[in-house]
Amino acid sequence: MAVSPDGVALAERPHEQRDWTLLTLLTFLFTYGFSVYGGVFQNYLRDRYHAGPMQLGMLESIRETPGLLAALTAGTLVALAETRVAGLGLLITGIGVGISGFMPQYRDLVIVTVCWSIGFHLYTTVSSAITLELARGKEGGRHLGRMAGVGAWATLAALASAWVTSHWLGTTLYTPYFVVASISIVLSAGCAAGLSVHPDRPQRARLILRPEYGLFYLLTFLEGCRRQIFSIFASFALILVYHVPLANMLLLQLVNAVLIGISSPAIGKVIDRKGERSPLMLYSVGLIVVFLGYATIRNVYALYSLFLIDNILFSFGVGFTTYLHRIVREGEMTPCLAMGTTMNHIAAVVVPIGGAYLWQRYHNYNLPFWVGVSIAVVALIANQWLPSGPAPANVGEHDILAAETPSEERTAHVSVP
Repeated sequence: MAVSPDGVALAERPHEQRDWTLLTLLTFLFTYGFSVYGGVFQNYLRDRYHAGPMQLGMLESIRETPGLLAALTAGTLVALAETRVAGLGLLITGIGVGISGFMPQYRDLVIVTVCWSIGFHLYTTVSSAITLELARGKEGGRHLGRMAGVGAWATLAALASAWVTSHWLGTTLYTPYFVVASISIVLSAGCAAGLSVHPDRPQRARLILRPEYGLFYLLTFLEGCRRQIFSIFASFALILVYHVPLANMLLLQLVNAVLIGISSPAIGKVIDRKGERSPLMLYSVGLIVVFLGYATIRNVYALYSLFLIDNILFSFGVGFTTYLHRIVREGEMTPCLAMGTTMNHIAAVVVPIGGAYLWQRYHNYNLPFWVGVSIAVVALIANQWLPSGPAPANVGEHDILAAETPSEERTAHVSVP
């Protein structure tokens, strides 16, 4: 059999290209749908349910609870390929997001949100592993950065269309946004169903708790704290404190998507070339500056700038996954990512309600950001223990060697039990 210079059988090229095309389309459709939903949700929560910081914090904490079960879920579905888990999760998410736009009361919204959040966390637990498997252990950071770039451009398209629609529909009609988001995410589930399955891959373990993965789990926990503080309270402060309307919030996120689309692939290449330590230390320093700014600055335009900077910095998060890929044992990539997701969501359950309590109890929206400063400092210290320099070229290949074995393409029939 003819072999290409990089050692991949030429006969497998169409098969490989087809999977990359489907994964790219999946990433675009999912991110498009979820960005439409996310772009309007906090304004929807305020306008439809008259929610304050405590209602937002409670909803986010409850929504993230299924993430705590990510490791257990990975064990329960250990017999399924990651692509099938992703398809199931996306289908549940798409249906649930659509239903969310029709809930008459806040309580009903919470119930539906928890249900679709289960599917969302099924997908996010395995999405990085699917990308790394297709990458065959080569330039994992670049491929993760490339997928992040695809997602950023999908976000750009979603927010642009939502911004135009907001001028057409006004700020009182939200249901069409949820319908469009639902359709897009369900279509991404169809793409996941079409991805190849590699039945001869090494059997992956169910639950992983090893001391050697301790630093990865710590960093993902801290990242969960950071993500919740900024993604929830930064935007809600703009909406609730500075009364930024829906069209302006969509425009801000639109500019943000352009910047991420440009920067994400470049950041992935930097991590491949430099290793994880230096980029993630820079990331932590940037977070300290951003959180300090939100805690002390009162100018809304300066806060706009910090909002954009933080979201660009978020692209450095691929370094956590490439670090795990560097140290992981055979067959343990997906369960380690699942356990990392669980650690991340310990923070995701506690931080929203805790931050909302501080905000509402002391009538000071800056307090959650001071907590963010301390978290970023701890992360900066923890990053000192990351290995310096790029990973050896063959590191991580053992976890995706199954991709070297041709297998029959099978059609998956995904359904919600």
